[in-house]
Amino acid sequence: MRIPRWILAGLISAMGIAACGLDGVTGRVLQIDGNSYHIHTMEGKDLRVHVDQSSRMDKVSAGDQVHLYLSKDGHAAFIQKIGPNE
Repeated sequence: MRIPRWILAGLISAMGIAACGLDGVTGRVLQIDGNSYHIHTMEGKDLRVHVDQSSRMDKVSAGDQVHLYLSKDGHAAFIQKIGPNE
């Protein structure tokens, strides 16, 4: 059985990932430059997010809507695609 992405995001949030020192952010991928993802958040802020081999993530491209969990230093622990390019 496949769990819809929005349910999975809710479960992850409910399990206390934020309590582990990670912040949840929703936004749109503006650009990908190597290990840096440029995200425009729903609150209107632009973020530069670092990813590496330890980052768990869906395959995303510029224009995709995503939900991500970030450490305080801007490292992506988890990036989940929640919407298509527009």
